[in-house]
Amino acid sequence: MVNNYKVIAKDAKNQPGTGVYTDWKEQIAKECFHQCVYCTIHENQWGGIDHYHIDHFRPKSIARFAKLENDILNLFYACPVCNRFKSNDWPADPDLNVISYPDPSKTDYNAIFDFDASNFVLVGKHVSSNYLIERLYLNRPQLVYERKEEAFKKKETELINQINQLVQKSTEMEIMKKAMQVVTDVRNHLSQREKIRPYKLAEIRKP
Repeated sequence: MVNNYKVIAKDAKNQPGTGVYTDWKEQIAKECFHQCVYCTIHENQWGGIDHYHIDHFRPKSIARFAKLENDILNLFYACPVCNRFKSNDWPADPDLNVISYPDPSKTDYNAIFDFDASNFVLVGKHVSSNYLIERLYLNRPQLVYERKEEAFKKKETELINQINQLVQKSTEMEIMKKAMQVVTDVRNHLSQREKIRPYKLAEIRKP
């Protein structure tokens, strides 16, 4: 999840000729790499496409954006939690220096966040990215957990590769100590999953 943000390539030429936005979910999911544009959680972690939402970046309930309801350039893929937190909130048009939502098709989200590797939280580098973190609760317990898990998996893979390279040449104890530490960290981390309640009702209904 960390640095997994992708700029969404939007092109007016891809506007479907028939139907309405609910008919284009597969196309939108593919354009958005099958992950939430705001938190990067993949649809598989929510049980697939049926559980994901189409986000009207510029809310269709706001009169000046009503005409964009079925405009492919305004449609993105979002997990149900981020989409619910965002809802029809629109404090200002996109601008990194004011409270607003950066456009996922025009802004590289990797560039607007810093990542604190000591506690696996995102830190905004701009007014708008700080607002995104606060409004969409991008440091919610589930996301922090997923970031930790991904980091541990990367360490595990790197260490396994090292061990595979050395196993025929050495019985270096330091490598074995590192291996045991990673295994211990992974096991301790995985044991925490059942203790985490991803969201409280009050958070889901966050105004």
